[in-house]
Amino acid sequence: MAHMNAQSYCCAKALPKALGLDSVNEPKTLLDVGGGSAIYSIEAIQSNSNMNGIVFELPAIKPITEEYIEKAGLSDRVSVSPGDFFNDPLPAADYVLFSNIFHDWPDSINANLIQKAYDCLNPGGKIVISEILLADDVKSSTPAATSMNVIMLPYTKGRQYRPKELFRRLQKVGFTKPQVINLVDDYDLVVGTKA
Repeated sequence: MAHMNAQSYCCAKALPKALGLDSVNEPKTLLDVGGGSAIYSIEAIQSNSNMNGIVFELPAIKPITEEYIEKAGLSDRVSVSPGDFFNDPLPAADYVLFSNIFHDWPDSINANLIQKAYDCLNPGGKIVISEILLADDVKSSTPAATSMNVIMLPYTKGRQYRPKELFRRLQKVGFTKPQVINLVDDYDLVVGTKA
């Protein structure tokens, strides 16, 4: 878990500003699905007193996640909801974050995760997918995106996505205003809004 925490540090630091969480002026909840060390929730909550967080994580991982949250002094504002994102419904939230989740799984599972996000979001809530994206025309993709895609194919059931692929999947479920927001370096956020 420490490796994933360190790998996510720069993206987690950039998330509040990129997504506007640092300027939310009413209470909102970020749900980090498969959030491990809670680094994204911790950074979001530290950026704004109006933000609270939930990390949805496997029951066996919950105590480890709670240690990270306690170390950050945020046990009163970030909770851990135990569950399996393949099988269990997600808790209600205003933002649902999937960071480095989609590239590990096939399209059918990701379509199910998008539906679960839609179902748990409050009206006006946002799904946030953080990934290294291929370019829509593929040939102008960054070396990092192309390399990651090649690595994913033989070792996981997933792949890297193009923005237009994710936009179509979001819109099929009912999300509106899909957009790409650069997070840091080769990482981007694909964001959709629940009407």
